[in-house]
Amino acid sequence: MNKSKLLAALEGLLYVVGEDGLTIDQIVFVFEISDEEALDLVETLKTMYDKNLRGITIINTANKYKMATRNDFIDYYKKLFTDVNKSKLSGASLEVLSIVAYKQPITRAEIEDIRGTNSENVIRRLLAMSLVKEVGRLDTAGRPIIYGTTNDFLDYFNLSSIEELPELVQNLDTDDDIEKDLFNMITNNNKVN
Repeated sequence: MNKSKLLAALEGLLYVVGEDGLTIDQIVFVFEISDEEALDLVETLKTMYDKNLRGITIINTANKYKMATRNDFIDYYKKLFTDVNKSKLSGASLEVLSIVAYKQPITRAEIEDIRGTNSENVIRRLLAMSLVKEVGRLDTAGRPIIYGTTNDFLDYFNLSSIEELPELVQNLDTDDDIEKDLFNMITNNNKVN
């Protein structure tokens, strides 16, 4: 396969894996190329994005390459996601937000275990809206990011502290009931404001 096709395929792979990113070893395995060729592909793609001043760039975090938005345009991203009147929270956003609020600190995997579905894009949107933030990393394999709520979360729901969240009903039978209870409490609190 020629380099142009490999670059296009790499771009697609980086998009598909999202926040998980790709290691050089994974790129070597998928394309059956050397480490040097894999690194050259990543650097070439990054240069293409940077040279053409695209809204996306390639970053290396913990030896994993992933797509990320360019910091040059952060003011635009914030403006879109912080305009409360134009950025209503979806059901999925409220669901993830309620899980983070009650279970924080919590990892994406733990959120997804509770929800039973991928939450990467929802978490990314909540991060962009400054309703959740990265509060650290677990000291386990892969060092997953731990999430918590922000002061903007408190402002959004008109709370002075996290302790003002409604109490959870303790006698629920299943995780589904707990999830619905969390979602309903946050949703009802949002309607009051």
